[in-house]
Amino acid sequence: MDLTRAPETAGRRRHTRIAVRCPLTLTPAGGGERTGTTLDLSLEGLSLATDLPMPPGSRYRVDIAALPCRSGPRPLRVDAKAVYSSYLGPGSFRVGMVFINPDDESASVLTDFVA
Repeated sequence: MDLTRAPETAGRRRHTRIAVRCPLTLTPAGGGERTGTTLDLSLEGLSLATDLPMPPGSRYRVDIAALPCRSGPRPLRVDAKAVYSSYLGPGSFRVGMVFINPDDESASVLTDFVA
């Protein structure tokens, strides 16, 4: 797991994105898990690398077993929707996702991470 606390900025973002590399599991509503690695994360979403593209608008449950939070590693489970999918190279795609109505526990973990 690699964590860089230098914030990434972009003109249209409302929240600071923090570069972080940790494994995650993606589960669509119909089942069938996929894996990936986070690239960055904020209070409102994340980007990840995975082996196949994800259509914009597709919804997944995102599970990160041990997000490196200020208080120590914490699990994160949150629903998210794909916003874009970009080709990075053979067998590699960057996917941007926005979180969908994080529950109180997920919001607590995200706040602990970006703090």
